Amino acid sequence: MSAGLLLNAVVCFAIVLATFGFALSLHQSKNTQKDVSLPTLNALIVFWTLIGVFFLLAGFRTLAAYGEFTELETFLFYLGSIPFAFATVPLVYFIIYVIIGDSRVSFGVSTVFLIFGGIYLVALFGFGVVGPSTGYWGSTYEINSDIAINVYLSGLFIVPTSMILGLLLLILLQRVPRRLQYRITFSLVAISMIFDFLLLDNIAPSGHTQMASRLFIFIGVILGFFVYFTPMSFDKKLNGIEDRLGIAQTELEDFENESE
Repeated sequence: MSAGLLLNAVVCFAIVLATFGFALSLHQSKNTQKDVSLPTLNALIVFWTLIGVFFLLAGFRTLAAYGEFTELETFLFYLGSIPFAFATVPLVYFIIYVIIGDSRVSFGVSTVFLIFGGIYLVALFGFGVVGPSTGYWGSTYEINSDIAINVYLSGLFIVPTSMILGLLLLILLQRVPRRLQYRITFSLVAISMIFDFLLLDNIAPSGHTQMASRLFIFIGVILGFFVYFTPMSFDKKLNGIEDRLGIAQTELEDFENESE
């Protein structure tokens, strides 16, 4: 088959390395975090791990498409639907906990989305899929169930995306130092970008659309990692630039005055 499928698989495995590396870095940073931050940290670890597992299976599925092992490819598609369906659960937990700060409420709300994910899988496995449709850049499937599509779009996509936008607006309205505001904003933008293109990846109408979505997902993971783990040397360079511009001290004083 085509070399485009091999390149598609390489991108998938690159996403796997990036997401697993991100999850491992978050896990290693737990010792330096306050207890109140651990629930969000654990939720992010689960989220990035699920994304990594999905693309690990997607990479092997693409290799199966390259080798024309259709039955194995279809099996891997069904298997990859499991992390795809439940990736919303830790994301919702993360958002609710950041807004409310109550782990019990966060757990309760995320359980609702766990149920939605289960309904999606039951409908998907029950009605099956149509395909695969293999092109130069990728291999795609068509979900043969309106119930599965509607459950995912209404319960597992639109609501969490609205939550992300709501949290983003809430952060932008907060009186926090601008650099911290930027870091949180770009972190949420990276998560939203990955979440949106994850849907496009799973329902891509063609191989080149699937390939493009995976490239954007890889960019989103890298963006999220560097926003979350900005090197100290880079922060020092920013401090030097702000000092030379004469804006660092002014911004700090404004923030202190607002706190009083």
